[in-house]
Order: sequence, then structure tokens, then C-alpha cells
Amino acid sequence: MGVYNALKKAIEKNPDKTIIFDEVRALTAKEFDLLIDTIAVMLPKGAKRIGVMMDHSVEMIAAIFAVLKSGTAYIPVEPSFPQERIAYMMEEAQADCIITNTKYREMGKAFSKIIVDSGMTINENADLPAKDMEENNLAYILYTSGSTGKPKGVSVTHKNLLHYVNAFQAEFHPTENDIMLQYSVCSFDIFVEEVFTTLLSGAALAIPSDDDKSSIEKLMRFIDNNKVTMLSGFPYLLQEMNGLDSIPHSLRLLISGGDVLRQSYVDQLVDQVTVYNTYGPSETTVCASYYNCSNGYALEDGTYPVGKAVQGTSIKIMDEGGKEVTDGEMGEICIFGGGVSQGYIGDRAEENKAFVILDNGERMYCSGDLGYLLPDGNLAFVRRKDTQVMILGKRVEADEVQSVILGYPDIHQAAVVPYTDSGNLSYLVAYIVPENDRFDLTALKEYMTMYLTEFMIPEFFVTLDKLPLTANGKLDKDSLPVPKRVEVKNVKIQDLDLLLDWRMEVLSHVFSEEFKSLTAEQIETIRENNRRYYLSEMPSGGHIACFAYSGTEIVGCGGICIYEEMPSPDNLGGKCAYLMSIYTRQEYRHQGIATRVVEHLIGEAKARSIEKIYLETSADGERMYRKLGFKDMKGYMKL
Repeated sequence: MGVYNALKKAIEKNPDKTIIFDEVRALTAKEFDLLIDTIAVMLPKGAKRIGVMMDHSVEMIAAIFAVLKSGTAYIPVEPSFPQERIAYMMEEAQADCIITNTKYREMGKAFSKIIVDSGMTINENADLPAKDMEENNLAYILYTSGSTGKPKGVSVTHKNLLHYVNAFQAEFHPTENDIMLQYSVCSFDIFVEEVFTTLLSGAALAIPSDDDKSSIEKLMRFIDNNKVTMLSGFPYLLQEMNGLDSIPHSLRLLISGGDVLRQSYVDQLVDQVTVYNTYGPSETTVCASYYNCSNGYALEDGTYPVGKAVQGTSIKIMDEGGKEVTDGEMGEICIFGGGVSQGYIGDRAEENKAFVILDNGERMYCSGDLGYLLPDGNLAFVRRKDTQVMILGKRVEADEVQSVILGYPDIHQAAVVPYTDSGNLSYLVAYIVPENDRFDLTALKEYMTMYLTEFMIPEFFVTLDKLPLTANGKLDKDSLPVPKRVEVKNVKIQDLDLLLDWRMEVLSHVFSEEFKSLTAEQIETIRENNRRYYLSEMPSGGHIACFAYSGTEIVGCGGICIYEEMPSPDNLGGKCAYLMSIYTRQEYRHQGIATRVVEHLIGEAKARSIEKIYLETSADGERMYRKLGFKDMKGYMKL
């Protein structure tokens, strides 16, 4: 049976009930069916895939069902997406045409358009017999972010979609008295959940206007005025609701999906309404597991479990060899059952390796997510396999660092994002939204050192008023400000005068009181002595200096003086160096620049077979060396 046929059954049970409405119109089940036919007869015969690029409205939902009734797969896309992205998706999916609104007819010029506008007249004489659908016929192609930089199109069948509708009905029991909010963009799984589980169950779909969605207060007013009973959204939406004095009494169910749900996000909601946490990649059709937070518990890290497999699905935790791990052991989350899709369209042989056909014919999807089974059989999500980065030669989990920050009392929201500099070295940036004016960055860093080793502390902390989100409701990493990481380069011979200027700046900082009493002539004498005795060794390699650059601006410097140490009863002698003149300008301090300079100079020393470096022994210097992994602070460190 196809998806439209399932809708038709629901329509026939209660044809005169209002099942869908927006700010322009409200339609009964029978009227909605006529609108579907009105659009379906406009579609080209023989089409296999049709794009849907429309403002959210009753007509948009009808257009999707019209495509499905005609035996075609739909490709959802928001008109606000970049035009190049829209073109790529439609071309790869081989769309025969695009259903859109008049105001978007000039977008995607390479494709023919079918114009459907809000409030269109229903043709009561339109009639298109529903195509007989095989269960493995495509229902839709949903694009997700791809590791190659190009989005990947997930192929979901009628069987997959009906499987999820049945799973939703078994857990949440929607009835004709329910009204679901249609809040999500069409290009995310939550939209599929909102639309299909609602209408195929005989419940109603409420579509707010853009203005209704412009603030949490207006959204709650829309929910209250229209007696909405069910809402599915990202954790950040629930977090906003959690901060309100009250929520509409009509709500009976809040579903969180698409990202990690923390206890602090819903601690005021769980006693007012049933709150669920869910988990599932797009590749397995919306959700693979459910967890009832209102009747459950949070884990030690402050997150909720993601629960147990939905009806018709099974989940196993596997090791890298494809064997199931013991309960409590971390491994990759692998999903089986009716929701596992047909994989990615196009030339995606490498990515499609995540879909495995077992000897018994069953399909398994290897999610790339890590998790473990709790003693009560619930699943705990840990992180993505690919969130590891190398910092100072050691593995760091960005998600682990983020979790620690979110555990700090004065943090409202936080995200930790790894970046790579031009030298292909990784570093972390923490983006934080403070809870209140009491927030103290120094106190946060001190708190973090209780849980994380020093090299795991992000190099940059950026305070924001709010985290930028994509249309899908996820963190919009492309909109985050990226601090420029400092690059360290050896000073060239032709830049000796510039280095001398910096040397004088260092001296004037270190000996600030003494410099105040010096005459211009005395300062010039110091400058010339430094040129003669400090810089004269650079051409021969006896002295190595480096600059730290932020973009093209020099923000710090450092150097080592190399010499052959004479043997003594306490010292075997050998090639040694003094670490000196490590300096960062005031406005760039506390960004790890001095550490980067020292790292660079240690590398230069090792390359020259230097056996030990005599250290600066200030408190700041000692902290830096410990961060670099050196424990012996007695004058020098062995390399």
C-alpha cells in the first residue's frame, strides 16, 4: 500500500472533519483530498521525481500528497536555500519539474515549474486515480549534509515511511482530537513526522505563519489559540519553552529530536507535559528510538538517554569488526528494520558502504554514532565517531569539552567547534551564551580544569547573545565567527630590523621601570648592542627567532640561542639552547599564542639535534611547559 492510500483511509473515516489549516484557509478531509487532485492533474505524466519548493501552507502539504498519489517521489527544498544548493539537489535527483509559488518561478531556471499559490481554487471535477505503489517505490529524497561538502540525497520508500507512521502511532496514540504543530522546515525529518504521522492518523495539522514563528511568545499564542496538542522540535525550541512562566494547557506531548537533549533544557517542562527524547538518522526514516523523559532520568553528564528501539526496529551496538559488544561497552550504533532506507542516490559508493545487506537479506545501517546500552536496556548516545581531533598530539573529543562547559551553572547554551589552521593543526573554539551577567570566563576555565586536562581547554572562547541556527534548527557553524589562529614562522634575514624593533619592545616591557629613566642615547646604545650581540648569530644559525602572525599582523615573538655546553662533573655537555624573549602583545594574551611560539621553537631545536633547553622559570612559563607535557621544571627540559 502506498502513502496516499493510507491517507485516503483516514479521510474516508471522517471526511467532514477539519484536518489542516493555515492563516489563509482551513480544509476538511474531503476538501483537502480535492485539493490534492487539483494539483495532481497538473503534474506531467510519466514524471518520476518532482521538486517541491514552496512557502509552508495548506497547498504545500497538498502538493506533496499530489506527487505521491501520482506515483512520483518528491524532493523537498526550502526557497530560502542558496540557489546553487537547490540546483545541485534537483540536478542530482533528476527532478522532472518543480512545484513552486509564483514569487519563486525565476529560481532554478533550468527546470520547468508548476505554479501553486496559497488559496488556489479547488477544482471539484479533478480526479486522478491513485497509482498502485510497490512498497519499495521511492516516496521522497531528503538531502543531508555530506562529508565531501556536497549534500547527500537519502532515498526513502513508501514502506519506510509507513513503517515510521505505524511506530509513531504505537507509541504516541494520535487521535482525531489531536492537533500537531507544523513548525519544521521541509528538508528535515521532523517535518516528515509532523505531516505524515498526523494526517494518516486522522489528526489535524496546524501551520503557523512566519510571523507566528517570529518569537517564542507568538508561537505559544498560536498554539494556545488553536488548541495544538502535539509539538515536535529541536532541543533549543524546548529550551526556549522551558524558560517561560507557563505553556499552553492544550499541549499533551513535546518531542525533542535532531540533537542532544539536556535535562536543564526541559527541567520545568517534564512535570507539566509528557516530554520525549528521540534518536534516529535520516537514513533510517525519522526516529529509531524513543525515550520518555517525564517518566525517566538523566545521565551523569546531564543528557537524557535516547531510549529503546521503535516498533519494527532493532538496534545493536557493534565494534569495529562488526561484532556486537557486551552491554555497557561503547560501540557504533547500528540500526535494523523497516526504517532503513535504500541509501544515497548518485555516485555515493563510498558513503553507501554504511548500508549493509546481511546474509538473511536484512538491511543494516551503520550510523557513525557511538553509544552504549544502559543496565535497563535504554540506549545512551555518546557522540559522533568523527568528532575527534588531535591537539598537541593527543586525542580530544569536542563533544566532551562541550558537555563540561554546559555543566557550568552560568551557561545558557554552548557549542565547541574544531577548526584546522593553514598548517593542518587542529584547535578548538568554544562559543558560549551566558545565562546571566554574573558569568566569569576565568571562573569557567578554572571549573573546566577540574574535569579536563589543560590541552583540552579550547584555545578561544567567544561570547554570543545566542547561537546561530540553520533553518533546520541545528547549529549554523557557517555563521559562527571564527577567531584567526596564530601562525608561527621563523624570522627571515631580511626582517632583522623588524625583529630588533620587537626585541626592544620586549626589553621595554620586561624592564619597564629601568627604561623610564633612560635617555634616547642610552636606548639607542642598547639597541645597537642587541644588534651586535643578539642578532649577529642569526645568519650562522646560532640564534633562531620566530614571529607569531594573526593574519598579516605580528602579535608575538620568541627565540632560542644555541651553543655547545662544556662538560662538567654534573653535566655531560652537548648542544643546548636558551629559550628567550617569549612575548605576546597585551591585547592578544590568554589565547595560547605563547604556547604556540614555544611549540614552534622546541620543534626547531629538535630538528637541530639539541638535547636540552634552558627554560624561563616564571609562573606563567612553568604553566606553559606543563601544558606542553614537560614535568621537570628544574632549570631545563630534556628533548
